[in-house]
Amino acid sequence: MPLSNTLPQTGYIKHMLSLEVLINNLDEVICLFDGKLRVAFINKAGEEFFSKSFRELKNKPFSYLFPNSEDIEMLVRNTLNEGRLYNSKETELDIGRIVNVDLHIAPFYTPDSIDGAILCMRENHSLSERGDYQFDHLLYLLGSIAHEIKNPLSGIKGAAQILQTKPGSQEAEECISLVLKEADRLNTVLLGYLTMSRLPRFHQVNIHEVMEHALRVMLTDINAAEVEVEKFYDPSLPYIAGDEGKLLQVFINLIKNAVEAMELVKDKRVLSISTRPSDEYMLIYEDGGLERKGKKMKKQRWVVITFRDTGIGLTREEISRIFLPLYTKKEKGSGLGLSLSKKIIKDHGGIIRVKSRGRGGSTFSVFLPLEPTIA
Repeated sequence: MPLSNTLPQTGYIKHMLSLEVLINNLDEVICLFDGKLRVAFINKAGEEFFSKSFRELKNKPFSYLFPNSEDIEMLVRNTLNEGRLYNSKETELDIGRIVNVDLHIAPFYTPDSIDGAILCMRENHSLSERGDYQFDHLLYLLGSIAHEIKNPLSGIKGAAQILQTKPGSQEAEECISLVLKEADRLNTVLLGYLTMSRLPRFHQVNIHEVMEHALRVMLTDINAAEVEVEKFYDPSLPYIAGDEGKLLQVFINLIKNAVEAMELVKDKRVLSISTRPSDEYMLIYEDGGLERKGKKMKKQRWVVITFRDTGIGLTREEISRIFLPLYTKKEKGSGLGLSLSKKIIKDHGGIIRVKSRGRGGSTFSVFLPLEPTIA
């Protein structure tokens, strides 16, 4: 007997509302498409996944969500027409970024017919999450080692300074000067590792001033590689909350990578840097985390900083691994630059996305939050 016949009307409504609450608390993305393949419903996990609210997505066609997934669209149509079930593991989809998902497609039945298709997805984060986990531990290890070395290093430097004040042979004085010089150099390296593990110290930052500082630092390398820099700044952008030193570190690293990628091409070398407010909002939870229980949603708008180069580009495999700690294809690379940049932006409540046009170059986009509002 249908549930609607066993419950009073008010009880049935409460039951349906409780089902919606349940669906909205699932980690899986749940999309319901009607008979014309338009969005009829999407849960909260889906809003996060697509970075758009249900209000924005309602009645949008399937191709709006998945612009380059004709094969998946065909499966959904088969489900609508024939009532078939489909499952797929480790499927790559393009939703404006490349995602790897497990998906399940099932018909949505009403008493008399199939009125729609349900698409359930779970994003596979295993590789990137493992990379973040490993990098957090790597930073902790580096910070601990740096801290342990810094104390005896200070003692060595102090002793060398005392010896320097006392007369001795020229050879001894040269050795003492060398000890002091190397102690200063090692101390600079250690301070870098200690700073690496420090969380951002937020204050009001003009993103364009930080960018201009980064370009001045990289000017010698830019000129040596004969790279033309194009700047498209939006002067209306407000100050944002950030750590100027850490954001400078990210911008320098992204500019450096772009310049190095273009050193290997013979065509015109152009680095385009642009800033703008985002066109879309993202729904996030109050602490920016994934745990949703008891937390309010915030509608978040972004400042988008884009670095577009005309370099050698990246393969799909390189894009999937490029932010992993210690991953590098450079002969003298450490493999820490992009993973550290990702962590810094994540600590700012933002994200980094990368796209590549193959031999047409790559585009790195940094999304940093403007002041969020309660949704």
